[in-house]
Amino acid sequence: MMEELLCVFKEIAEENFPELDLEKFSSELREEIKKKKYDLQDEALLETALRDDREAFKNSFLEMLEEQSANEKSSKAFILSDRGREKAISILIDNTEHTIDYYYNTIIGKHFSAT
Repeated sequence: MMEELLCVFKEIAEENFPELDLEKFSSELREEIKKKKYDLQDEALLETALRDDREAFKNSFLEMLEEQSANEKSSKAFILSDRGREKAISILIDNTEHTIDYYYNTIIGKHFSAT
């Protein structure tokens, strides 16, 4: 799961922030993901989400980042700053958790509506 999430962020960065230091960002993101200690169910749900709704996940992250950088001169300058990098990691983690929750609730909802 971690590698797939890092791969998605790499895609986002290459498409939108080519000047971003991916190595530094990826190592910090990797540490934050490790701290969350996702269980196997969470990992399976996220892998499904990234397989089925990869573009929606990327667009959601970019929208959330744009909202945070609204007071900045540009979202590119924001994400390149230390504060912006920290916020981008936080947004990516939040987006990951929202996605897992959404898929979990969707599956539970389907289960109860089928019974």
